[in-house]
Amino acid sequence: MARARATLPGVNVPMVVIAFTPQLSWIEEDGSAIHTVEWSQCPPGMQGFFASLLGDTPAMPAAVFFREVFNAFLVPHEMSHFVDARRGNLKNGGDFYRGEVHANRVAVAYWLGEEGGRERMARLMDVVEQALAHMVSPVPAGTDKAVYFNDHYRSLLGDASKYGWYQFRMFLDAWEKRDSDDFEALVRTFLA
Repeated sequence: MARARATLPGVNVPMVVIAFTPQLSWIEEDGSAIHTVEWSQCPPGMQGFFASLLGDTPAMPAAVFFREVFNAFLVPHEMSHFVDARRGNLKNGGDFYRGEVHANRVAVAYWLGEEGGRERMARLMDVVEQALAHMVSPVPAGTDKAVYFNDHYRSLLGDASKYGWYQFRMFLDAWEKRDSDDFEALVRTFLA
């Protein structure tokens, strides 16, 4: 928020709640609180799910991967949704896909502006790619992934594997566009 402050004069930072919920990372609809979770708060089955995504020879331990996703990458992602909420556009006019892509682009851009961030994100995206290879696409053959996401948004949220596939795919898509916009430009614009 300190880096985004110029675009949001007079806006208070939301409260951060660290507690397990099935969604793991999300923002209150009014933008008042961002929710995230620590690895140790996840039930064993959830921890096992994340470990299974990394295969038999993981590039990083499951707990480290989880923290890099939920406690590092998704923090600026959720802060982007906070900015959207303050602009009255959290639901993106029903275009949830574009809103998620934008939030992931903000997260990538944020980390590229931090010391060592490019290397950190490169390592994370390598592991995200490894995890995605262990997941099954929820998109039916011949269907546009964005249209399917928007049409089935609520049901996808209820399935960690399906929603996770989408988020990891969007992480990689955002990473591919990493040098097209900087953090401040992405925060200033909505769905650029």
